[in-house]
Amino acid sequence: MTYYEKKPEKKFFEKELVDYRDMVWGCARCNWCQNQWGWNVKSAEFSEICPAFHEFRIFPYSGMGKMHIARALLEGDFDYDDAPEMLDFIYTCTTCGACEMNCQRLQDKEPLKVNETLRAQFVRDGFGPKPEHKRLITGVQHYDNPWMQPRSQRDRWARTVPIKDLGREPAQTLFFVGCTAAFNNTLWKMAQSTAMILHEAGIDLGMFGKQEICCGSPIARIGDRETFFTIARRNIDLIHTSGVRQIITFCPGCYRSLKYDYPEVPGLPKLKPAVYHAAEYIAQLIDEERITCHNTVPLKVTWHDPCHLGRHCGIYEAPRRILRAIPGIELIEMERIKDQAWCCGGGGGARAAYPDFARATALKRIAEAQKTGAQALVTQCPFCEQNLMDALAQVQNGMQLFDLNELVIRASQKTKK
Repeated sequence: MTYYEKKPEKKFFEKELVDYRDMVWGCARCNWCQNQWGWNVKSAEFSEICPAFHEFRIFPYSGMGKMHIARALLEGDFDYDDAPEMLDFIYTCTTCGACEMNCQRLQDKEPLKVNETLRAQFVRDGFGPKPEHKRLITGVQHYDNPWMQPRSQRDRWARTVPIKDLGREPAQTLFFVGCTAAFNNTLWKMAQSTAMILHEAGIDLGMFGKQEICCGSPIARIGDRETFFTIARRNIDLIHTSGVRQIITFCPGCYRSLKYDYPEVPGLPKLKPAVYHAAEYIAQLIDEERITCHNTVPLKVTWHDPCHLGRHCGIYEAPRRILRAIPGIELIEMERIKDQAWCCGGGGGARAAYPDFARATALKRIAEAQKTGAQALVTQCPFCEQNLMDALAQVQNGMQLFDLNELVIRASQKTKK
């Protein structure tokens, strides 16, 4: 093949580092992977966009750094033994995608995909991932969840919620809960409020309960492609056997996996049911007046865009439409929003392997939220809520944290409490 011949089309999970050779050589070291897009900047304090580079201040932690690590490995300039700290460079990344968003605007390059492919090569070659990530992989392989929790406890959140068990009776809609909210009782409210809203709107809703398995998102981000492929195939088989026609999930990681990652797995059957994130689905129900927000919720709030919901999947407006539909809610935006939002610090395996860094990143987001004058921070992602919750407990600044659907429940419930 010559340089000018068209290269064969490949799905993302088929690609190896060599497929990015032209791209990594073309990195211009422009530094837009580190900074907020120029015309969005409102202050020096909140002008940066890469959490890892902001924290550690050396280039290998940035998107640009990953491009040049990949180039050097491809060309044999150094190997794993020459730079053992490379494992930290590539795994401190939260996979927020901010670098890729800005690089796509300027150079049409993909530093995040390069880093995820780097991780896959590290795993394949036996130099990765971090020990903390290996425990997550073991959990998925042996418990069907990364937290090594017993399958028998997966449906505890639903004991007070009217929802069908698809193992016993059919339903039109699958509520895919995900592992983090199912097993962490401080996050059960996310699943419970979502299920209650959908039930009240007349959605024929079912769950897999104890039979639900991890979507595989954390494993894909870590770089264990083989385990992810196995999980994806099992999920597709389970979903197709159930006969559901649509899938709703509030977890952005689950949403991305089901809707965008699974089609990128070579040889995998196409997932037949349509996949919706709860925010876009509930925003539509509100537009159709199948949900009525008639109660006033007097609260000044600011919205945190989860990276896997926003930059990864392009959902920015639906949650804002929901907040504006609630009487009494005043939405005050932070400086960094939508595709320029600051990450919570909890994704991509960063919280598991680098908890201090993850917490520091969340504290920066909370400081930004507090400067708006809002009373509450609202989001809709189990990883974001978990990480922000821990950081808020540390600062104790009086700011509240809500899942988006908690506020919908307050606004739509028939009897005020």
